[in-house]
Amino acid sequence: MKHLTFKKKGVEHTPIKVWKTDFVTEVAIYQGERGQNPELDFVVKYKEEGKRLRTPSHTHWIVDLLVKGSHSSIFRINYLHSFVNDLIKIYDESTKFASVEERNKYELKHPQSMAVKYPQFKGHGYYTVETITAFVELFSKCEKQSDGAFMFRGLLNLVKEYCESKKDFYQIIGLSKRV
Repeated sequence: MKHLTFKKKGVEHTPIKVWKTDFVTEVAIYQGERGQNPELDFVVKYKEEGKRLRTPSHTHWIVDLLVKGSHSSIFRINYLHSFVNDLIKIYDESTKFASVEERNKYELKHPQSMAVKYPQFKGHGYYTVETITAFVELFSKCEKQSDGAFMFRGLLNLVKEYCESKKDFYQIIGLSKRV
């Protein structure tokens, strides 16, 4: 797991938990320090084979969703709308971690089933359905650690509104860069 460690301000950080989301991508969580419960906070990073460890920005996964929806006609945007609604459902049904032990032993619940449900996105965009779903599942649990937090849920809703022609590309990207 040495390939998943990183240094920040002279401190080496090793992953708490790692999941392989597809053939080339590992998603990991690291101890965080923010929010109402800093002991339960975590940071999400990912690494693709042959590439460096990265922190997924909200703009990255949002653009990826828009790319998935942009390939061919209304057919694709309808699938994106369904996918985003399922991601919102994952958010709404997720709960915050009750203990450090629960967080450290957590197993992702949704990536594989979402990949089976949305095979039409295979080969479209940068991230696989499994990786985006893992990000959403983890970001949801992280945001819920702080009472009243809503920015991530709001971004999911923006993509939904894009699918419904209520928002355009520039509005979504502009807002995602501010988060």
